[in-house]
Amino acid sequence: MKQTLKNMRIRKWMGVLFAAVLMTALGAQTALASTDYVKSISITLDVAPVPGEDLPALHYGYTGDTGYEVKIPSNERYEIVSAEWGSKVDEARLGGTYTIKITLETLNDYRFSSSYSSSKVTVRGGDFVSAKRQGSGKLLVTVKTDPAKGDLEEPEEAYWSSGKYTSSKFGYADWEKVEDAAYDVYLYRGSKTIKKVTDLHTSSYNFYPYMTSEGTYTFRVRAVPADSSVSKYAKKSDWVTSNELYVDEDEVSDGSGQDKDDKNDWEDWYDRDGWDNVGNQVGWIERSGRWRFRYPDGTYVRDSWGKISGVWYLFDGNGDMLTGWQLRSGIYYYMDTSGAMRTGWLLDKNVWYFLKDDGAMAVGWIQLGDKAYYLNGSGAMVTGWQTIDDQIYYFYPDGHKAVNEVIDGFYVDMNGVWKRP
Repeated sequence: MKQTLKNMRIRKWMGVLFAAVLMTALGAQTALASTDYVKSISITLDVAPVPGEDLPALHYGYTGDTGYEVKIPSNERYEIVSAEWGSKVDEARLGGTYTIKITLETLNDYRFSSSYSSSKVTVRGGDFVSAKRQGSGKLLVTVKTDPAKGDLEEPEEAYWSSGKYTSSKFGYADWEKVEDAAYDVYLYRGSKTIKKVTDLHTSSYNFYPYMTSEGTYTFRVRAVPADSSVSKYAKKSDWVTSNELYVDEDEVSDGSGQDKDDKNDWEDWYDRDGWDNVGNQVGWIERSGRWRFRYPDGTYVRDSWGKISGVWYLFDGNGDMLTGWQLRSGIYYYMDTSGAMRTGWLLDKNVWYFLKDDGAMAVGWIQLGDKAYYLNGSGAMVTGWQTIDDQIYYFYPDGHKAVNEVIDGFYVDMNGVWKRP
């Protein structure tokens, strides 16, 4: 009997304990269900980097108020507490985009979710890059501006290739190339317009076939966007006028060759610089210092990348191989003097850049082996003491980040960060 009563008391105690645990669990579940999360975020950028100028100061506030470059709508869920450029840039580049780090904090017991995608973050006047939660009440959002808009650079050194009638370059107009540009070129005799060429994708043109009368000739040239993507951020440059070229009565053209180099008639274009005399040549062909690549079917690589013998090259609309810095779809590449696309470290005008395996110029942090480097918004490798995303680092003259050591009497931790004692 005593054993039975004892068992009954145990069962009763266990029932009470189970009920208490169940009530506690239900209470916790109710509390968790009542947590309010910030489901979506809206950011407006009212900032326009100007090519050739420093990035403007950033002020933040609410939509509808004036004088702010970074804004969020007035709401009861979150507020903006800081907005800073992702990296220091000496001057903005035409077509360049630049990152902004925006810190948000929650209001009224709201919490940020563990992750946010582009579908949950709306950015007007720019693009969403990433969002990183720094505790349930703090979120670091990275966005980037629209491309810096402005006028294309003017073509420099507009000149006649030769003033000698005996030269094969007599009547050829030349000018310096402009990045991301095609060209409009007009020929004049005195004040009369003789020939107009538009949307030309090379920095030279043979005007001699149109010099059919004695007189003094000049030409004007301006840069225009090379394609529809460039036209979204770049406008035509001002006109540049060449020096004068006098053609006397004995030097005038008989008009042969006119319209042979029209940009819309590619197959008739090759007479320029002797391209119609290539015969059965295939592969690399050079004329007047310009290189092209010809396939066995007679076509050339034009306005595109070409992988030749395992090496990437870039060609303009006329098929000329490009060298130097080239901007394509908002990404910078570097083609060396042989035309080959560069990868890895590049020293250009005493500035180090890093080009990824696909040739794209790196911006931001990169990790090479056990060493970290930082490239600013213009792609330049930084050195010395630098503030990046509110953290202070030191970079050696070769660009690698110092970690777990004392620099100038100041200790940087395992992450390379110096913190005020």
